[in-house]
Amino acid sequence: MKSLFLVSICIVLLTACSVSATGTATATSTELATSTQVQLPTPTYTETSIPTLAGLKYCIVTNLLNLRSGPGINYSITSIEGQGTCGQVTARNVDSSWVYFNTTNQKGWAYVKYLAGEGDLSTLPVLAGLTPTP
Repeated sequence: MKSLFLVSICIVLLTACSVSATGTATATSTELATSTQVQLPTPTYTETSIPTLAGLKYCIVTNLLNLRSGPGINYSITSIEGQGTCGQVTARNVDSSWVYFNTTNQKGWAYVKYLAGEGDLSTLPVLAGLTPTP
């Protein structure tokens, strides 16, 4: 009787674990979405120049011109430039009588009376608060 009980338990367990006779275990395949290639826009590059301080082109019209460390004759002379030397005027004093003049080799303050060029000096930034050096 004990063996009959054990056999019954084994049958019940085997029946619970077995696959039903009507169904078979099959692997189901799931379709994966196919990858779609996306065309990214081609980058375009626009050549830009290195930003520089805006200025106006002016040239020296006197034989020799003293470029100074500040806007006035009280400032020291930093260089002496000759007639025909051209450069960029990038700043001015309050009354536009002196401008900051940049050549290829030198820079300094120049008296406007000795320069000629195109462009409105009043459009340049004002460098105020400069104190003459003794």
